[in-house]
Amino acid sequence: MDNSILFRKPLQKDDLDWIDNETIKVVYSPDGQYKIVFSHFHEGTMGSYECLFNLLDYQDQIIETFEPLKGISDKNCCWTEDSTYFALSVKNEMNYGYLLVQMPSLNFSFIKIVNPYPLDISFHKDLFVISYNEQQLEASNSNKIFGGGTTELPIKKYGKPVNLEFNLTDLNFFSKPNLNNIESITADQKEYKLELIDEGFNDFKGEYPQDTVKGYNGRAFEIYQLESFAEYGDDVSKYWLEEIKRITNNDYNKWSKVYDYLGLRNRNEYKDTANTCLAKKPKSWFRKLFNRKN
Repeated sequence: MDNSILFRKPLQKDDLDWIDNETIKVVYSPDGQYKIVFSHFHEGTMGSYECLFNLLDYQDQIIETFEPLKGISDKNCCWTEDSTYFALSVKNEMNYGYLLVQMPSLNFSFIKIVNPYPLDISFHKDLFVISYNEQQLEASNSNKIFGGGTTELPIKKYGKPVNLEFNLTDLNFFSKPNLNNIESITADQKEYKLELIDEGFNDFKGEYPQDTVKGYNGRAFEIYQLESFAEYGDDVSKYWLEEIKRITNNDYNKWSKVYDYLGLRNRNEYKDTANTCLAKKPKSWFRKLFNRKN
């Protein structure tokens, strides 16, 4: 297929220099009469990919371009068994969401969602179901790190959220000409958010920060590492993090080195530092500070 026929707004001709002009992915309707063709993949924001999509018939004639919407991925696209509805994750000017289209009228509905990337969608008879992807759940609970090895930081536990289910008969469908006004006609709609359930931390049996220099997994001690230990409950880490927040008015780069903000500090100096600050803090702060687990 000549993918030049698939090119459309919101992309411009100048964009052709930095997008994937070759890859084409297709999701067919179960009856073989239609196909949704994804093309012109590109990085919309850092680490988040987008693409164009068009609805074609079995003879490769374009039925609808859905301009100016963008798709997220061919993997976030599905049909009902009778080919009367299809759905896919999209991005309009302001929101992510799921576009549901009724065939052959092309009437559409839109469900706003905060972040569709780690989610799956499917149809179950008259239900449209949004669920958290199992592989994404497994990755969130893994102690593996990029490049190999395991993390030396505290690890959180996450549970899978309850699926979102929508009955097709309860959704508000609009006629195709309203597609150009999708932003305004859905402005008052609820925006859904499907996130993993924070179930606390696994027991940490490694070494707590001993100074503001030595980090973990071969890296310098960076603030994102400090945040991890502070959230886990290490009072030294909480104390250092609060000082960084105070120094920067809570405007710091989590990828920066702790040393760059605090200089050299040692864990065994923590009590002396706290005693120095005691005269400036109420007694309740002192009791909270020294209610340590380790």
